[in-house]
This record gives sequence, C-alpha cells and structure tokens, in this order.
Amino acid sequence: MKKTTTFTFRQLLPGLAFLFFGALIICQSCQKEKQPSQNPGSSESTSRKKPQNPPPPPPPFYFNNCSYPIYAATFTAGVAGTATITKNYINSPGGSYAAFTSTTVNGITITAPAGTFNAGSGSVVFTATGTPGATGIFTITISVGNIIPCSINFTVLNPPATGPTVDPGPTAGSTGVVNFIYKGQAVAYRTVRAKDGKIWLQQNLGSPQVAIHEMDQASYGDYFQWGRWDDGHQRPNSSTITGGSSLLNPSHISSGNPNFIKGTTASTQWWATGGLASDTWSGTTITSTNGKDPCAALGTGWRLPTEAEWQNISIQEDLFGTIAAFQSNLKLPSAGYRLSYDGSVYQNGDIGYYWTRTAANNSNARVLFFDNVYNAGVTNSERGHGFNCRCIKD
Repeated sequence: MKKTTTFTFRQLLPGLAFLFFGALIICQSCQKEKQPSQNPGSSESTSRKKPQNPPPPPPPFYFNNCSYPIYAATFTAGVAGTATITKNYINSPGGSYAAFTSTTVNGITITAPAGTFNAGSGSVVFTATGTPGATGIFTITISVGNIIPCSINFTVLNPPATGPTVDPGPTAGSTGVVNFIYKGQAVAYRTVRAKDGKIWLQQNLGSPQVAIHEMDQASYGDYFQWGRWDDGHQRPNSSTITGGSSLLNPSHISSGNPNFIKGTTASTQWWATGGLASDTWSGTTITSTNGKDPCAALGTGWRLPTEAEWQNISIQEDLFGTIAAFQSNLKLPSAGYRLSYDGSVYQNGDIGYYWTRTAANNSNARVLFFDNVYNAGVTNSERGHGFNCRCIKD
C-alpha cells in the first residue's frame, strides 16, 4: 500500500512567496521598458522640441501707381481713340509674362504685349483702344504675370457741340446747337428740349462740355454774381476786390469789371444795400436797378429763367437731389458756389445753385438749389454769391 503525502499551508508558503516576488520583478522590468527614453539625443526627444517659425512671405508685387488719376485715359463718345497707360511696379521677383488682353468695357479694350519683368521695380506699357458708346467713368481690370491686378478708370466725355445753330426737335431729350461769343471767343454749346417743352442750354455758361456725372468738375463752368454779365468776374479764379460805395450795383460798373466783388459787411458786399424786389436782371440796359443778362449773348429769345420756370422744371424733370439733377435732360452738375465774403469757390460736389432772374427783398435774389439728400427748390440768397447760370429760350 502506497503512502499518501499531505502538505500543510506552512509547507506551501515559501514557494508562494518566491512566485510572488518573481512576478513583481518581471512587472517592474516591463514598466521600465515602456518608459520613454530620457536621452536628449533620441528621436523621441527631438520630436518634442518647439517648432521653428516659417520664413516671412515675400513683399507684395504690385503696381504702385494703380489709382493715380493722371494715368487714366480719356475718350469721347462715338469717336475712335487710343491712349497709352504706363503702370509702374515694385517688389518684382523677375521673370517673363504673357501678352494681356482685358475684357471690353463700353467699347474699350486694354492690351499689353508679352515681356519680362525687371527684378525689383520697372514698368509695363498698356494701350487702350476702341470707340466708346456711353459717357461717364468706367473701370477695367488689368494684370500681367503674377502681379496683383489693378483696376483703372477711364473717362468718356460728351462730344463737343459742332455745326451751325439748330434748335432741338420737339421731343423731350432731343438736342441742338447754339453758336455765340463768350469771353471774346466763338463757342458752340449743346441745347436740349426739356420736359416743360422749352429749349434750355445743356451746359452751364463757361463750361466746355455737357456734364458726364454730377461731380464732373470740367462741366461746372462760371460763377456769376446776381445782376452781372460776361466781364470776366465770373471765372472761378478771377481776382477779387472789396466792394464799397462806388461798387454797389450795376450802374457803377457799366463798362464791366473783371474782379469778383467781395465784402464782409452790407456796405462792402455786392448789391447788399438798396436792393428791391422790383430789381431786374434782363436785357442789355444797365441801371442802378437792372443788370445785364449774360444769356442775351446767345441770340434772340435767349434769357435767364424766372423763378416760376425753375420751379416748374424742377418738378417736370425731377431735380430732387444731385444724382437726379444730373440724370435729367438738363444734365445739371453739382458745382457748388463762390462765397460772397472772400471769393473762394466751394466745390464739394454735394450741392448745386442756379440763378433765376427774379429779385427778392432785403438785397437778395431767388435761386434754384438742390443737394445730395433729395432736396430741391427755389430760395433767397445774397446777390453777392457766385452761382451758375443756365439759359432758356422763349
């Protein structure tokens, strides 16, 4: 018979302890292997370094005279034209560029032949050609190579009036021509049939052209003092002289005076004392109560409009606001005015003043005005201010 061996817990305890400590040693060894390397030269340490900043981008490559007005081309509606436009660039990396052709805007296309950029700075010569149809200011975008695109403006003017004097047709908006002498020179002005059925100048006296937009400075023309005529005082840059007892009304300058009469008091401002509501600005007779009508120079039937005529046309043609006044058949620009107290010209393009032939009390006269917030009407103003004149034909 075999002998059975029996083990007690105390007999097993040393073995269990050996197994436990062996497992603990193995576990610690595993943990050490999993810890990241502390060697600063290892790849893992390198990946944890702060990344370096990227190099700065190159400076922008662009035309530095993109918006200068002196580089804008000017054309005339209905007339074929060519203009050269030079654009200067900076920060060029060099390299060649292909030929450029713009989109066509109002009949005008801008081109440039293929070429090579200088490194640093240089220029590209563009050529604008075509026959524009509409008047105004238009924009074309140009670019060559990888230069930043540039949007430039070109201006299209109304064609000058030419030919013999002829009245507009009976339809509102039809135009004609009137020839006369102004500032000692033969001139031709555009006329128009307005919605009131009457013939008006489509240009301000002294303006070489019909306005192409409401702030077209070339169309502003001259600034007359009420009751005065074409004697040179109306030029925007005419000399000034301080008024006085011998410069109160038209009778004191019957032969004319090329100076704009200024003053800061009633005794020095033009026609600031003694004015009556019965004073006139008509015909060619010059007295202490009547001035010479500058519109009489246009020929038989031409004269300054009355207060009632301006009020009527402001409604018929919707002159309420600077944009509306320009868009009317009369093409009225917002020419501002010349100040009575110092002779300076205030031209910010947000208001228009046009004389009537109608006087008012207190040495004032009636004037049509409109502004850029849709106001329009006839109001009183000092006779010493310089305002624009439009003429109407009976």
